[in-house]
Amino acid sequence: MSALSWKSSVGQRLTAFVSAPSSPQPLAVFRIGVATLLLIQAWSLAESLPELLGNRGWVPWSVSEVLASPAVPRVDTVVGALAPLGISQAAGIQGLAFLYVVALLGLLVGLHTRLSAVAAWVIHTVLLNSISFFSYGVETFAHISLFYCAVMPVGAAFSLDVQSGRLSGAHSALATLSLRMLQLHLCLIYLSTGLEKLLGAVWWNGTALWEVLMQPQYGQFDFAWLAVVPWLVKLSTWGTLAVEVGYAFCVWPRRTRGLWVALTLAMHLGIAVMMGLWLFSGMMAVLTFAAFGWPLVAEAMVTRVRAAVLLPFHSSSTR
Repeated sequence: MSALSWKSSVGQRLTAFVSAPSSPQPLAVFRIGVATLLLIQAWSLAESLPELLGNRGWVPWSVSEVLASPAVPRVDTVVGALAPLGISQAAGIQGLAFLYVVALLGLLVGLHTRLSAVAAWVIHTVLLNSISFFSYGVETFAHISLFYCAVMPVGAAFSLDVQSGRLSGAHSALATLSLRMLQLHLCLIYLSTGLEKLLGAVWWNGTALWEVLMQPQYGQFDFAWLAVVPWLVKLSTWGTLAVEVGYAFCVWPRRTRGLWVALTLAMHLGIAVMMGLWLFSGMMAVLTFAAFGWPLVAEAMVTRVRAAVLLPFHSSSTR
């Protein structure tokens, strides 16, 4: 094969990889999973809104303002704008939270999906800039996910917009490009996280998980018994490293994709159970399942349906 034809072949495959029309279903699964998790988070924090966002809460506005970005509005900005209308601080905070929940519900069911996603992302930006003192990994990934929902065709499947005819559920190049962006982003996240862990001595000697589980804020159970089985700690530590570093390389080949999706989901389930980080683990699990797991599940479902439909005809023809 000449160099010119080889380059042409690679170019065609790359073009097909990022733009060949595909189903928007993985993006819809991503949308539903993200909206569900954020609604659960909103429900769990509903009674703590005054403490989280109020001026007399756990962190006064004068303190949180120092940690906030001056280029992004905060809750006190919104409350201040509503004050001349006779709306109190508590009512303003509750109203903002209510709009956020409404936007997430619209995103969940796919009703005016893009508008709902943009509204949820904007309000989440305001909330995140107001409680940066309390935010951790899940908030970052939630913010990124809502932005993706605002710009990707996540409402083109499993949505009221498709049912009503506002959106088409047909395969599209934009769905493929969006899915590839999500997949590549995940690979970069896991690879960079794994490589960063490799710089730490506790990951090399296999004691990282022991040190984490012995911290009161993370250890959900008494893991002192692990001291008598150090090989289990080392195996779990090195296994976590292998899953994260190997993600970017093993989640693409068809032979190892299903295994790596299962290992990644199992890893996040373990993090949720042992460390109590349910929302963070749920968010990462949703991302991996939507990006790489759902296409496998959908393909398996189609294969079984076809087999169920064709089996009676095959049986009758052989009689």
